[in-house]
Amino acid sequence: MDVFNLYFFDFGGALLGAAAAFFIALAIVRSERQARRRLNAVREDPGEGLRRRIERVNEAFIEAATLMADLQHDLAAQQAAREELIAKAEEQQRLLAIDQETAENIRQILVGETKATIRAEQRQQWKFFLLGALISIPIGIGINVFVP
Repeated sequence: MDVFNLYFFDFGGALLGAAAAFFIALAIVRSERQARRRLNAVREDPGEGLRRRIERVNEAFIEAATLMADLQHDLAAQQAAREELIAKAEEQQRLLAIDQETAENIRQILVGETKATIRAEQRQQWKFFLLGALISIPIGIGINVFVP
C-alpha cells in the first residue's frame, strides 16, 4: 500500500508539473503574439491605420443602409398585411351584422307563421268538434225516433 501511495504521488506530481509547464508555454506563446501585433501596429503608417478605420466605418454605414432598406421593406409588407387583415375584419363584422339582422327577420317570420299555424289548427279543431256535435245530435235523435 505504501508503494502504491508513493508511486501515485510521484505520478501526480509529474502530471501537475507537466500541466504547469504546458500553461506556462501557452502564456509565453500568447504574449509573443501580442508583442508582434503591437510591433506591427507601431511600424504601420498612421495614415494607413486611419484609412483602414475609415474604410471599416464606410462599410458599416453601407451595411446599416442596406439593413435599413430591408427593415423598411419588411415594415411596409407588415403594414400592408395589417391593413388587409383590418379590412377583412371590418367586412366580417358587416357580414355578421347583416346575418344577425337576417336571422332576426327569419325568426320573426317563423314565429309569426308558427302562431298563425297554431291559431288555424285550433280553429280547425273547434270546427270539427262543432260539426261533429251538430251532426251527431240529429243523428242520435233520428235513431231514437225511428228505432222503437
